[in-house]
Amino acid sequence: MPAARVTRLTESDWEQFAQLRLRALTDTFGTSDRQYLTEAGFTAADWRRRLRDHAQFAAFLGRRPVGLVAAYQESAETAYLYSLWLDQQARGRGLARRLVTAALDWAHRRRVRTVTLRMEPDNDAARTLYEALGFVEVPSGRMSGEVVMSLSLG
Repeated sequence: MPAARVTRLTESDWEQFAQLRLRALTDTFGTSDRQYLTEAGFTAADWRRRLRDHAQFAAFLGRRPVGLVAAYQESAETAYLYSLWLDQQARGRGLARRLVTAALDWAHRRRVRTVTLRMEPDNDAARTLYEALGFVEVPSGRMSGEVVMSLSLG
């Protein structure tokens, strides 16, 4: 079994990031989804900007990218975690936890106090992971049909 690693992607990784992000969108929503169609039209500059403005972490098995999560610092004290995805063949190996932990470590280093996320209510695997890491569900009238969770970093 190839070694697993998680790393933050940089602007120079834009091509690999683009391929991985589009693969994640295809797997999750399909190629006719509005978000997929928007991002499929991104230029190299768009992908580089995304990597510059948002912390993107990728999981690898050997040299093959198999997972992704992103974090965005919304304010001095808050960050938003989004787009956790793992290739079907990479699931069940602890990579989701490693991806989220990498994003939380990034937020902690930036002195963020609260990390929030949204998830589908029927995603039991994600809920189990987030709760194990200390996230709790918070009431939200903002987005019906989604669960909002929050973690205090202290």
